[in-house]
Amino acid sequence: MKLIRCILLFCFVFNFFDVIAGNIIDSLPKTNKDTVVIPFEYKQSALYQPFTLLAIDSVINILLKNDSVTLTINGYAHVDEGTDSICYYLSLNRALVIKDYVLGRGVDSSRIFSLKGWGHFRSFNRKTNNEILKYNCRAEIMLNYPIPPPPPLFLDKDEDGIADSEDKCPEEYGELINGGCPNKDAIIVPFDVQQSSLNTITYRVLDSVIMLLLNNPAISISIDGHAYKKEGNKSVCDRLSGERADIVKNYLLSRHITGSRINSVKSLGYAHPITAGRNPAEIVRNSRAEIFLIRH
Repeated sequence: MKLIRCILLFCFVFNFFDVIAGNIIDSLPKTNKDTVVIPFEYKQSALYQPFTLLAIDSVINILLKNDSVTLTINGYAHVDEGTDSICYYLSLNRALVIKDYVLGRGVDSSRIFSLKGWGHFRSFNRKTNNEILKYNCRAEIMLNYPIPPPPPLFLDKDEDGIADSEDKCPEEYGELINGGCPNKDAIIVPFDVQQSSLNTITYRVLDSVIMLLLNNPAISISIDGHAYKKEGNKSVCDRLSGERADIVKNYLLSRHITGSRINSVKSLGYAHPITAGRNPAEIVRNSRAEIFLIRH
């Protein structure tokens, strides 16, 4: 029984938080709103004053340029403009004349989300008579701008800057020119970080290349030197990559590999990493030279 109660409690808590999360997402605003005030003369609802037409024409220009914008029209009156019923119909007429004007300028009626006259609802909260025009003899147009959907999530497991949806090797660091896949034809010649001298592992790799070349006279090579951006600034990385390429070349020449079999020696700076450099081990892998075999 205790186990069943625990399971039920867990399900209740899980569902509770799921509902809360869903409510939060559903409560996020779907539109940006902007309110434009349309002023009217005291006790009037006609659109003949220049300041009234200027305000509403500014809204028309927005609506004609952007078909996705909708609007809500609210009319208001002041308590001094008449009885309750007069204020209601005055506020409603102010909203209606704006609607007719908007429709007459070519805006489709489906874009008017709602229209309402509020009578003197607001004016009881306004304490100054000299601000009647500003606060109460008015209509308001609320423009609703739809919020664009968020951009799709950029998923990139290997952090090579290529989206997984376009990456042919989404779990292996690679370059766009290779479809996001590593260049597996390269023989990696490792170096210590910020160093261009040969170490034990470097010798081992180079000696295996020398043996291959001595046994296959028809094979030539090209050498690329690389560095990683965390090894220094651009000039430091350019120097490191050049030194690494040169020391590989010189070691091969010292082991009786003729210069005619080395087609090219290039220094590529930090432009072509083979890992995202997320930890020391990945940084070391980027500190390298590469040898490519060319079969004739």
